[in-house]
Amino acid sequence: MTIVIRRAVPADADVISALNADVQAVHAAALPWRFKPPGSETFPPAKAAALLANSNHLGLIADLDGQAAGYAYAEVIRRPETSSQYAYDMIYVHHISVRPEFRRRGVGGALLSAVRAAGRELGIELVALDVWSFNEAAQAFFRRHGFAPYNERLWSR
Repeated sequence: MTIVIRRAVPADADVISALNADVQAVHAAALPWRFKPPGSETFPPAKAAALLANSNHLGLIADLDGQAAGYAYAEVIRRPETSSQYAYDMIYVHHISVRPEFRRRGVGGALLSAVRAAGRELGIELVALDVWSFNEAAQAFFRRHGFAPYNERLWSR
């Protein structure tokens, strides 16, 4: 079993779009009033290609034994200093997903390591992401990989 993480390019848009279906399905099952079921329009290849063409965006694909096993999509965010906050840079992980049949084999951890390495290449150590409160498996995964809560978003419906 060999995990190879590679940078995605716009030509990988179809692969990224297909890999997104798994995480989209998890979200749609938990919050069907908010998230649409996976389909050709939930993360179309054209959108993925446009994001991958942007130099502030990072796409990574995990190949396991020659098969696309997962992906991560992150963004370089640079916040200037304001009157109330210091300037900071971070890598924000928008998406991370591993195909169900490849989970618990180190693929997600390898993707996060690659995101962190890409940040370090840019001199950025801070990595942030959101996780839905219903997704306890994702919360546990991120905690195992050194993430801790720093902000909580609440809502009233």
